[in-house]
Amino acid sequence: SSERDFIYVTTQNLSAEQLQALSDEVGNEQSLLLCCAAFHGVTAAKAAERWPNLTLKKIPKMVLARCEWGHDDYSLNVANLPMAQPSPPASRTPAEGEKARGANPVQGGLFGEDV
Repeated sequence: SSERDFIYVTTQNLSAEQLQALSDEVGNEQSLLLCCAAFHGVTAAKAAERWPNLTLKKIPKMVLARCEWGHDDYSLNVANLPMAQPSPPASRTPAEGEKARGANPVQGGLFGEDV
């Protein structure tokens, strides 16, 4: 959200010592959202108290199993699709029993002017 907020994603299990090192490196003026496979040696509640500049989130096992990890380059094969032809706007006529919306001759204008 700003130039002082960062995100770090890893598939590693992080220890309390590693979390402390990350917190020290981030500093008090910045924050880090840390997504990891697991963290051990500390509960999430204790981590929030101990390292207020870190926000810890565990990556669900389902996501870990479905994503490709360890790539330095996620180049995508992007193909240009043909341009779609614009469709003409559909004209709608009032169905039977529906009134066409228009100015109500009995009702005055919104700002006091005559309709």
